[in-house]
Amino acid sequence: MPSRRRLLVGLSGTAVALTGTYATLGATNAERLEWPMVRYDPAGTGSNPDAAGPKDGVEVAWQRDTDSSMYGQTAPILVGETLYAVGQQSLVAFDRETGEIRFVRDGQYWSSPARAAAKAYRRDTLAVNGREGIYGLSAGGGYEVFGRSIGTERWHSHGRESQRWTSSSPREPSPVAANGSVYAVVPDSDRVVALDASSGRIRWEQTVGEPRSIGSNRPAVRDGTVYVSSRPGDVVAFDAETGDRRWSVRPEPHADSALEYRNFSPPTVTDAGLVVPDREGVVLLDRTDGSVRWEYVHDGNAPDGSAAVADGTVFVTDGEESLHAIDLENGTREWTAEYSPDTDPVVADGVVYLGYQISELVAIDAETGDRRWTYEGSTYFTQPIVGDGVMYVLADEGLLALEEAS
Repeated sequence: MPSRRRLLVGLSGTAVALTGTYATLGATNAERLEWPMVRYDPAGTGSNPDAAGPKDGVEVAWQRDTDSSMYGQTAPILVGETLYAVGQQSLVAFDRETGEIRFVRDGQYWSSPARAAAKAYRRDTLAVNGREGIYGLSAGGGYEVFGRSIGTERWHSHGRESQRWTSSSPREPSPVAANGSVYAVVPDSDRVVALDASSGRIRWEQTVGEPRSIGSNRPAVRDGTVYVSSRPGDVVAFDAETGDRRWSVRPEPHADSALEYRNFSPPTVTDAGLVVPDREGVVLLDRTDGSVRWEYVHDGNAPDGSAAVADGTVFVTDGEESLHAIDLENGTREWTAEYSPDTDPVVADGVVYLGYQISELVAIDAETGDRRWTYEGSTYFTQPIVGDGVMYVLADEGLLALEEAS
């Protein structure tokens, strides 16, 4: 049976053809909403203001498994009519409408890809962190000849053999693409690099804070500045073109904290400042000098999540019992909703969506904190992404497309 959404699309397509406006429909399809990198944009907001997903109930539009295991912790991305997902041993491209697999390319990739415009090629570049460095892959997949990939890998930067167990799940900070450059954290390091999206040429490379091996988070990029936070408690701003250090700060731990330094999560750049979650709360830093504008303490234990920002509100989990909605301007609490895992919220059309490694996928009203629906059709979920009324999420059973329940 076709899903309700595909039936409506078919009926509308017939009506358009009958009225002689097929060209208009084609133009609309060409402008369909995308989710080109993890957390949606270079700023890391986790929010597409034009997107929409299932609001009042959810059902499966399609589900597609693969021959190779897709178990991991990386979110899919959506570019044009193609969804890309990274599993344990491969990059897989799916058709947006049907879920049909377009290609599978083997590789030791360890993050979500980021779509980057590449002047030297007809197709975009997919930048992805791997076991042995940072890769630039063809969004078209290249070719497969006698079981070998040809033309998939365009460039490889900072290659070195990883000491990790080869069966581990993918987990590295995902690259960020902006203005023809790829900004990425070198795997297992405290260094951030800017690479040419076409050639992989190193434009600049810098260390985050003082040299140490604990590692850094996904960068956030906006208005010519790259912001990077680290787990040892540093936040640094670099010039996006030159790599020059604009400022570097190490905010003191919260007043009642027993920690020696803040365990920072990835930052989010906003008009109001730089939102940086940590294990016990959230801090807003001034974008010009890194000074603290406000602090919010939730006294939780959140070492792994990130913040989503939409319509003047910051959404962050505390890792123990709640999702918090915080006013972006003054750092006051708007509401809390019952939700225990520490994860990465995304927001679309007034709804906060949360997925986690186990248990459930949840939709919460962004204005009130009321739970709209819960989906428990799988034992594992990654961070979801949202498009034209449809949510896409990687689960233990493969890639799922979820639409409004009929």
